[in-house]
Amino acid sequence: MKITAYDKLKLENSAVALGKFEGLHKGHMLLLDKIAELSGENKLTSVVLTVNVPSDKVINIPRERFSILERAGIQIAAECEFSSEFAKMSPEDFVKNILVDRLGAKYVVVGEDFRFGSKRSGDVNTLIKLGEKLGFCVIAFKKLMIDNIIVSSSLIKKFIERGDMERVSLYMGRDYSISGEVTSGKRLGREIGFPTANIIPEKDKLLPADGVYTSSVCIDNVIYKAITNIGSNPTTDTDQVTRVETHIIDYSGDLYGRDLTVSIKSFLRGEIKFNSINELKIQLEKDKQKAMHQ
Repeated sequence: MKITAYDKLKLENSAVALGKFEGLHKGHMLLLDKIAELSGENKLTSVVLTVNVPSDKVINIPRERFSILERAGIQIAAECEFSSEFAKMSPEDFVKNILVDRLGAKYVVVGEDFRFGSKRSGDVNTLIKLGEKLGFCVIAFKKLMIDNIIVSSSLIKKFIERGDMERVSLYMGRDYSISGEVTSGKRLGREIGFPTANIIPEKDKLLPADGVYTSSVCIDNVIYKAITNIGSNPTTDTDQVTRVETHIIDYSGDLYGRDLTVSIKSFLRGEIKFNSINELKIQLEKDKQKAMHQ
């Protein structure tokens, strides 16, 4: 998959999905599946145009988003940074200059509430009319609902912050993951029989509530069950730095320096400050047994 700024492109025939695509939840995946289908049937290039709006914390950091897009069969990830110049662009200019002149859109796929152009003045009806004039077809998807609740990135963020990872998995269509390079820690876990792979997530990555979770890790195409602690480890550390530490069950290899993706599955318990290392070890064994049987 090619990753590039939209203004570096000059395409002739494409199927384009438009949106912010934060989280790439089940509703977003309907759009991606559609443009992959259209591109295959009509010999078009599948393009996802993402408008990157500044946000404090995100569900997917860029490399995670790109990985999901690639697995969905998307050929080009076109990035558009939200700027003052972009914000002033009229709906007509957005469509002509970007969708038509740059991307060569023949099909444009959006959600039914899609807004674009200066002051969000353009909507799906605007897009349809411009498509009829400029030669592309618009397909608008209704909001996906699960259990009579609209699936949205803002709602998923709330579930992540609460640690309700089963609900997150339901709405996203996959487990929530945290990626990063494995770094060296104090190695206390190894001394007490629970070695951990420690990763420091990117600063804008949204983390679940502090606590211990069941999880899984894929290493060399083998999936291992695991337990992951997210928090500051009050029993052994006093620096209040949030860490993601994962004990991988039945794995003994060296992972230092490797990129690792941890899939968070369910909340086990809150973070506890134990009175001794032995108390911590006893609790970790209980956590491990629960994780092994899930």
